[in-house]
Amino acid sequence: MIYYFTALVITYSMSGEDVTSYIWYDRERHCREALQELADPIYSQIYELYEDTSMQCVVSNDVSFVLRPRLRESKDG
Repeated sequence: MIYYFTALVITYSMSGEDVTSYIWYDRERHCREALQELADPIYSQIYELYEDTSMQCVVSNDVSFVLRPRLRESKDG
């Protein structure tokens, strides 16, 4: 199994300028967990203040970890 670095990307507009913030994770699963469990209060506040807001997990092409299967010992010895 191959894991890729994933960014939680928060984008909003303030004073006519786009603002983008990144929080990096070494697995997409960690980003999704943060998005579901932690990001809601932050998103709600930013949306209330600036409205034009988005928050999403974006998977990069950079490998963070490769999980290789272990070889099984042969029954012959």
